Amino acid sequence: MIDTLRYLKRNRYFPGKLLTAEDLELEQQYFREKLKRHNQYLHGFGIVFGLKVTQNAREVVISPGVAIDCQGNEIVLPEPQEQALPGPDLGATLFLSVSYIEKEADPVPAKVSNSSVMENSRIEESAAAIFGKANANQGHRHFNGRWSACGKSHGLTIARLKFSSGRWRIDRRHHAPLIK
Repeated sequence: MIDTLRYLKRNRYFPGKLLTAEDLELEQQYFREKLKRHNQYLHGFGIVFGLKVTQNAREVVISPGVAIDCQGNEIVLPEPQEQALPGPDLGATLFLSVSYIEKEADPVPAKVSNSSVMENSRIEESAAAIFGKANANQGHRHFNGRWSACGKSHGLTIARLKFSSGRWRIDRRHHAPLIK
């Protein structure tokens, strides 16, 4: 976890300073990194609240909630998310993980060299749920009442599913990491 430590740089403002896109990006990066450090080192990783997994015949449903991943990113599901159950050919055990994702959005015209091109003007933070064969939380340490963040980019496993008697079932013995 200590290998993720590094010095941060922030803007120094003064009268007459010309602000560039790089200055504004640095400003955002500074505060994002401060928040991520806070989340990682003071809280660890895991579910803050919600993200309960239930099942019906053809899908699992993840309730709204918030979690923190190992990089300190906030994973937010503002509304229930449905995920279709996979076929039986994936094996006897699957893990359901949620991951933090960013995507560019809201294109606007940008003036570049006398030609008008479209550039995305926003970065939207969202989350994705995926099934996988590996438990992304495996190998993480739990001590002093919290899960230690590794600082690497990976999903947060919130459920384990077992295939038996011709159908998938949520394994109630699996406990997702919680932030306390």
